[in-house]
Amino acid sequence: MEINIQANEHFIDYLNNWDKRFYYIVGGYGSSKSYHTGLKLILKAIQEKRKILVVRAVYRTIKESCFSLLKGIISNYNLNGLFTYTVNPLHIRCRNGSEFIFMGLDDPEKLKSIDNVDIIWIEECSEASYNAFNELNGRLRALGKDLHIFLTNNPVSVNNWTYERFIKKAGIDEEELYQNRIITTDDTYYHHSVVEDNAFVTDEYIKQLKNFETYDIERYRIAYQGRFGIVGERVFTNIQKASDTEVQAIVKELSKYGLGNLYDGLDYGFSISYNALVRMAIDRENNVLYVYDELYNKNLITSELIASMSFIKQKHREIIADSARPETTEEIRRAGFKIINAEKGAGSVLDGLQKLKSFYKIIVSDKCKNTYRELTELCHEKDKNGNYLEDKFTIDPHTVDAMRYGLEKYKATTFKNGEIRKPIGV
Repeated sequence: MEINIQANEHFIDYLNNWDKRFYYIVGGYGSSKSYHTGLKLILKAIQEKRKILVVRAVYRTIKESCFSLLKGIISNYNLNGLFTYTVNPLHIRCRNGSEFIFMGLDDPEKLKSIDNVDIIWIEECSEASYNAFNELNGRLRALGKDLHIFLTNNPVSVNNWTYERFIKKAGIDEEELYQNRIITTDDTYYHHSVVEDNAFVTDEYIKQLKNFETYDIERYRIAYQGRFGIVGERVFTNIQKASDTEVQAIVKELSKYGLGNLYDGLDYGFSISYNALVRMAIDRENNVLYVYDELYNKNLITSELIASMSFIKQKHREIIADSARPETTEEIRRAGFKIINAEKGAGSVLDGLQKLKSFYKIIVSDKCKNTYRELTELCHEKDKNGNYLEDKFTIDPHTVDAMRYGLEKYKATTFKNGEIRKPIGV
């Protein structure tokens, strides 16, 4: 059958190359690297019978990312007659016997059951661990097939294992990769892309990525330039303080549009560390997060914690709480609050921090002293060589954890996807 392929020019060589075991596909937001990886795998699945494993660090993120992307590509090319789907479990099967299976690295026991897989796609591979990568690589051993691992990611940090494994130890010149865009070694195909390589994004989207330069230079390097990030000392550079009167007036205006702009998060501490409840509102149009109320206490039993939450008048408004104490969450629920447990998992901390960093500004009411203090004092720890570690911090930031939980359901303006048209992806 003949398929009229719509592809961005910079990805044509990538679509046609099947010579290497490893494909390290890295670049800025909206460059279409994940889209073209999905397209490449679908075309291969049609051409020959293949068993393709698609993984992310956290399983619950797969349905709305890789699974939806693959289904969208199949639909866009009018290939629905060749494929069938199930959502529980997530699975895509081609009429010729090819199949896509989906797993999360947060369930290591399932990885042990992998058998006869001949292609693996690790989406957002920087969120996975090096041990998980080695485990997957070791299980890619189907007989009689060329074996391939695809690693797609944004270039988050020079301290990430992907940089260490595929750039530093592989002897790849980083600047040469940015300049030549495509590099090959004996076993690896390297591909670098930026948003301008994607003909299907809007000028407004590109402008938003460029705007990072004014308030988050590190995000600008990663998102717009597609360059590997350099972790600095301070975690957040987008924090501002404002008078409570000013903040409350803005929150009141935002709340007119319903509860969709309002978020509450709760981190448990009790005896040694602090309980922290943070109340937030989002100005979606301007990409600004407002922190307008907080609770910060310790040495309380559950009934005392519940009593301290009496200032919350809207008990029907959802609170997302630390999942480490489900019994406490249940007691609070019985007291009349609408409260659920957060969904923690591999990569959830860094994902939550990136969500907070994606706001143009985080404006904190001057009455929320603990939230402001922790946001401004939170720094990355250093390793023995003096390099900042992206996942180790100098303090235990209770209010920041509460903010991460509270915003769990918020779809952040990450600018990774661009505007979805045909044929667009991340």
